[in-house]
Amino acid sequence: MQVNYEAFIDEAKNKMMKWQEINEQNMWELYQNKEGYIVYTKKNPENGINMNRSQTEIARTPDQIFDLVSDVNKRPLYDEKVETAHVIEQIDANTRIIYVRIKPPIPFMSSRDLVMVQKVYKQNDGIYIVCSKSIIHQKTPPINKIERAEMHLSGWIIIPQPNQMTKIVAIQCFDPRGDVPTSITNQYAKLQTDMMKAAIKYIALNYK
Repeated sequence: MQVNYEAFIDEAKNKMMKWQEINEQNMWELYQNKEGYIVYTKKNPENGINMNRSQTEIARTPDQIFDLVSDVNKRPLYDEKVETAHVIEQIDANTRIIYVRIKPPIPFMSSRDLVMVQKVYKQNDGIYIVCSKSIIHQKTPPINKIERAEMHLSGWIIIPQPNQMTKIVAIQCFDPRGDVPTSITNQYAKLQTDMMKAAIKYIALNYK
């Protein structure tokens, strides 16, 4: 049976764009505002899993930021917490199946891996969106001694600003699965902001 990946990821993108707004309906709670990074948290209303929303601005073009964060093969270049990342299958010019393996946050824990459908969007208003969501992929079954986690939603929203800056919003709802204490789950949640900071640092150094 042919899987309709486009409808699946479009639905996730629409949810992400609705939830990314800071308003009374979305009920984001400010977690941190430090060094130019603003972080909000809340529970996903659909499953109760923690969600995170990180935001910053950088003096680089949307194209430069999009070039980095839309290419999963570049993920290990800036994110030291990633063991490996690559494209499993290219569905069309904008949609692909990707694989990401994340190092354990503490010793003696297993690595986590993810199989996701990812789609990139280039809107007429100049906004770029990169959205990913976990799927079951028959050609990529779980690997022994590696816990298959679930990404309920992950995405980058890249928004041009009138002052030659670019606003970046990253949203993530990640379930590490397995027998993981709450304290460790919170460390996984922190990885999103760490990833954004690492990506921004890499862009600042390598994109002129």
